[in-house]
Amino acid sequence: MTIWSMLEIEPTDELAIIKKAYAKKLKSHHPEDDPEGYQQLREAYDTAVKWARSGQRIASTVPSFIGEDKKEIAEAISKEIEKMVIQAETVIRVDEAEEEESEEEEQEVAEEDTEEEVEGATTIPHENEWALFRPLPIQLDADLQEQPADIFDRQIRELYADFSRRIQQASWHSLLNEDFMWSIEHRDRLRDKLILFLDQHRNLPHAVWEALDSFFHFREDKEIFLQRYDNKLVEYILGQVDGSMEMRYECFLLQESLEFDIEHYLNLRQSAQFMLMEDKHTEAGQLLDEANKLFQYDPDLQLLRAKYCLDTADYMEALVCLDQVTAMWPNERDGYLLRGRLLYYLQRYEEAMKDCEYLLQEDAGNRDVQCLILECKIACSQIEEALTQTETNEPKKDEFIHFRYLANKFMLKNKKLYPQRLRISSLVTIGKNIIGSILFYLLVFLKLSWFYILVYTIYYFSVSELPPLVNAVFILIFLWKIRKICKTAYLFSN
Repeated sequence: MTIWSMLEIEPTDELAIIKKAYAKKLKSHHPEDDPEGYQQLREAYDTAVKWARSGQRIASTVPSFIGEDKKEIAEAISKEIEKMVIQAETVIRVDEAEEEESEEEEQEVAEEDTEEEVEGATTIPHENEWALFRPLPIQLDADLQEQPADIFDRQIRELYADFSRRIQQASWHSLLNEDFMWSIEHRDRLRDKLILFLDQHRNLPHAVWEALDSFFHFREDKEIFLQRYDNKLVEYILGQVDGSMEMRYECFLLQESLEFDIEHYLNLRQSAQFMLMEDKHTEAGQLLDEANKLFQYDPDLQLLRAKYCLDTADYMEALVCLDQVTAMWPNERDGYLLRGRLLYYLQRYEEAMKDCEYLLQEDAGNRDVQCLILECKIACSQIEEALTQTETNEPKKDEFIHFRYLANKFMLKNKKLYPQRLRISSLVTIGKNIIGSILFYLLVFLKLSWFYILVYTIYYFSVSELPPLVNAVFILIFLWKIRKICKTAYLFSN
């Protein structure tokens, strides 16, 4: 078995692909459950990384090693070590010879210069004589003494402190692809460090949360996280990964300099979002006012302010906030839809329909927008246009049911609420509708009366002449079934 078949990938020199494959296979070869499989997987991973870093394009002819005889592997390794030792000894001998020659030349020069000063020279005490030749203690690199979890904790804090790098997904991918992150024996400690860090540092873009999820598997290992860590924090992380609580950061990149405490502002914005979700309007209003004094060019903040104003019935201020959102961010769809709803409530139907038409240019199948424009047309007594819209935009078979849209559609077809004008279609369409209705009700009649039809047929062919009373009974039965079908059809038509 080759290293690539063990990792289940094609030969590649992309470290990211190798590491992702290694992480995926770790789930089926855990060190405690399958130590032998884990050892083979680790050997395959280390070899693949070594080849990838050698700067050579990996070919499919890379020699296999998994499953081969251990003696052959040991012999191959020992031969490589012997070669390396011989090369090292050769280099050392050459260096020593050069050093001896240079020392001899220096000694001759020193003897010539100090012959007359030997008598007055200071002697070195015997006990300190060897101190001059003792080697200094080796100073190890601080990073080599740190554990992977400590290195990760230090680097993640440095990354978070740099706001411009913090909001870039590539910066986090680079950190997560470091070698020390792929140590299986330290994986639990790395996860503990991350959760402890996220408990106090939560202001990250959605793309970064997705990058963290791709490495630590928050969604996939949800039960493990809920058992081991604070449930509220885990639910918050899952909400950020899913995007249900997403807050954007693009607006800050457009500013030349952020002349305020960005971390304090982000905490205010996030806290206000939670307060609104919990219907704590007094606290939410205070947080939103303080955040708005620091920075006014954030569309998410202005949307939060608009929702707060709608909840507190301050409709004019909500309209001001939404106007600001659409003016600064023309592509902000939520701002247009929310403003359209508000304009509809304020009975400014024409303005509301303009916002809807703008949204339909980008997404013609959006049922929320179609529902709003349908309601505006009904309010403006444009019944024919509304009916035409419902016929044109019929829901698809597997489409998610939009109950409000369907309620408006069926309400329009109620003759007692809205007058139904005769809309003449093409003769082909009318013919298809009539034939379809006839076939439908004929099938219903057969389904309800098949037993009586069968009995009558058998009785008819077994007797030479049917009594008039029998014919009358069967005719009454069939007429009764037809009456029930007509009554049902009449109810559906209304």
